[in-house]
Amino acid sequence: MAMRSSTWCGPRRSSSPRTQGPTRPRRSSIASRRSFRAPDRQPDSSARIVLRTVTGEALHAAPRRTRKMRNRLIVLTLAGALLPLAAAHAGWEEGVAAFKAGNYAQAIREFETLVAANPDQAAVQMMLGRSLLKSDRASQAITALRKAYDLDPNDAATQIFLGQAYLDAGRAGEAAQLLSRVNASSLPASQQQAFSAIYSEALTKSGQTDRAAGELKKLAAAKPGDADIQYQYGAMEFNAGNIAPAAAAFEKAHRIAPTEAKYARAYVNALIRLGRESNDNSAYSRALEAARSLAGGAATYENLLLLGEVQLGAKQYDAAAATFGQASAKNGGDWLPHFYAGQASTASGRYADAESALRRALDRAGQSADKSRIWRQLGFVYEKQKKLAEAKSAYQNGGDSAAVARITENEEINRHNTETDLEAAKVAEIERQRRILQEQIQQQSPPPRR
Repeated sequence: MAMRSSTWCGPRRSSSPRTQGPTRPRRSSIASRRSFRAPDRQPDSSARIVLRTVTGEALHAAPRRTRKMRNRLIVLTLAGALLPLAAAHAGWEEGVAAFKAGNYAQAIREFETLVAANPDQAAVQMMLGRSLLKSDRASQAITALRKAYDLDPNDAATQIFLGQAYLDAGRAGEAAQLLSRVNASSLPASQQQAFSAIYSEALTKSGQTDRAAGELKKLAAAKPGDADIQYQYGAMEFNAGNIAPAAAAFEKAHRIAPTEAKYARAYVNALIRLGRESNDNSAYSRALEAARSLAGGAATYENLLLLGEVQLGAKQYDAAAATFGQASAKNGGDWLPHFYAGQASTASGRYADAESALRRALDRAGQSADKSRIWRQLGFVYEKQKKLAEAKSAYQNGGDSAAVARITENEEINRHNTETDLEAAKVAEIERQRRILQEQIQQQSPPPRR
């Protein structure tokens, strides 16, 4: 910007700095968009035939979950015995006993012998497929279960087990297509819930998230007192970006099982995300109870960091700074608690404390993106302290060229205004001297003749 001539007294221009406060906390290394996974469940001791159900799919890349991590077992009983004809063959009872005992290798040998002798027995093919499925041999299980399905295409158990085998083999589209043919309304209520859970998993993994959410929503509505299912539904909505219904589902899970840390943490994370995206501070206030409960139950680094983030969002700045101090004591090498403490001190106007905390964060940050974040916050702190040279340098290090340009422009405006003020002062002084001189002349002049 060109400088104004020192001989012209122009109007003053505003140079008030921006009033932007500290950036709302976004925890890059902890996860700004967290994803959730549903808990495991132990098998029902009375189960004869069991099905595994859905867990929440994560948005971020993660290792493929093992079957034990993903399985939630529920009972699916078949009407009557499995084909009296099959039971008459030697090896059937031995195979079933081995399956129930978890000796799947022995069960496979027994059922393979039976299949070789009786290839047209759907029950034998299904039990062979189930044994292979339990042994993590999904591709071979598909072959056996497909034969069972071809022999008895209307059997719901076979359809669902085959759908599960397709899922385990990474063929979610085929699983969804097969399960779409099941007449769920004809199943007993407990089997409808099992089917809905597996079907929603197939829909999710095949990219049909809207339909999957619908299935899980129906399941959650059918079992409002099941914390696990509420959690699964919340995880699906959260990972789909539907944060408000996710928070509501996580809240239900938390209220049903308030001592389960996983549910409380998911609920707090959803409210933090809701508050951040909607600028709704009440979301942080709602999260305080659960966050305090987490940190009170186990004062771990992660729980303390989460509580501090909630306090910061709820504008409890002094409490947040203290909590971040406790967190940094748990993990002195991490930059995050120092960065958040700097934000809390910035928001409460304690700029010297903020500068110290941000300097500590800068010393500990390793990633260039994290360092840039810290430099930008430090630039804001310097600017509020009128340390404009340091502010420009910090903003420059943080890659905020717009802030550098803004400060430079404000400096030019301030110089212009200073020059304007000096010129105005000179003019005022000249006028004052003129009046004094005029008064002196009038006093010294003889009175006019009459």
